[in-house]
Amino acid sequence: MEEYERRQYLSRDYYNVTGANATRASTMNVDEVIEFLKSVTPENCKRFHPDDLLLRGDIGFGMDKQFENEARMALRLANFLSAFLQVVDHKEIFSGVRVVDQPLSEDQMMGEVLSIILGNSRVWASGMYWDRSKFTNRTLFAPLAYKTELNTRKFGMEDLARLNSSREAYTNKPWFRKLKSRWSTNFDDLEKYWIKLKLRHNSTGMHSIKYERYPTFYKAAELQHGQWSTPEFDCEGFVKKWVVHYTAPFFGWDALRSKLEFKGAVRVTMDLMKLDITQCPNEFYVQNAFKDTHRCDRKSSYCVPIQGRGFDTGGYKCECIQGFEYPFEDPITYFDGQLVEAEYLNIIRDKKTRYDFLKCRVAGAAGIQSSFVTVLTLILFTILARRH
Repeated sequence: MEEYERRQYLSRDYYNVTGANATRASTMNVDEVIEFLKSVTPENCKRFHPDDLLLRGDIGFGMDKQFENEARMALRLANFLSAFLQVVDHKEIFSGVRVVDQPLSEDQMMGEVLSIILGNSRVWASGMYWDRSKFTNRTLFAPLAYKTELNTRKFGMEDLARLNSSREAYTNKPWFRKLKSRWSTNFDDLEKYWIKLKLRHNSTGMHSIKYERYPTFYKAAELQHGQWSTPEFDCEGFVKKWVVHYTAPFFGWDALRSKLEFKGAVRVTMDLMKLDITQCPNEFYVQNAFKDTHRCDRKSSYCVPIQGRGFDTGGYKCECIQGFEYPFEDPITYFDGQLVEAEYLNIIRDKKTRYDFLKCRVAGAAGIQSSFVTVLTLILFTILARRH
């Protein structure tokens, strides 16, 4: 490619910003952003400014959809805690040999957060963060289960309440304070779940009887009531990589059992690099940092997203628009986005490239050709047929 042609591509489609500045630019240079993310490691993360390790929210576009299953695992545990704290009264007294349910124990809570990691390989950490003096016989309690390697049976468990410095306590973290402030007074938006509890009539279980409060209910959060975090590199945490978090609150009665109160939250952590980025165009109000950064030829093709390629360029295909056709004899009828991105990088690096060949050509139908002899023969044949 000639130098003047190369400069046209660089001035039109390429923005020469590098390092952490690439994540703050008004127009994204996708290659430089991904290069910066890959350059940050657990060994060198302390060299960066804390603001460099906190990305813009629109870089994590699509995480609420792609990580919905992982978020629902946190929500399921939070709703279980809400149901237990609101339905069970540990001060109740029953007749006979029937005893009241015991309060939640530390071992049970550690097992619950560990089960989330065991049940979903895309979750790297899960924690249960109780508000101050809300857990039985504990001022603070925050069991956290995590892993550092994928597809292994090696897991870690830590109680974050063991930290001595009050400044580093999880209750002072911005995400916890924001969630607690949101659910400090108004609980009208919570979902109301009705349950019909039945118990065994006696120890042999001959038949069931209704619970004293039948039916009863509890209020719990739904998916939209939780909180998504902005992407960050957790250099001080147990999972030292680019991650995103989802936090779901849980609730219980106050000491007088007269009104609900915020009891704590369940939080799960996912790997940002498992998120599929979308480079295709979208509406102007869609907050996607990588929107309309594809390399398809805009005059003859359009961009279609492809899922499953992770946080990397080329997660799309270039389909020919109406009036154009795929120019090669291949089983496919589109240009793969990874191939297009690789050829465009050759332009940036001033190497040989096939980028100009990755375009659809004008479609042409089979032409109808005729000769003078053929037309004269048909005329003579028609005249002879009419005479006979």
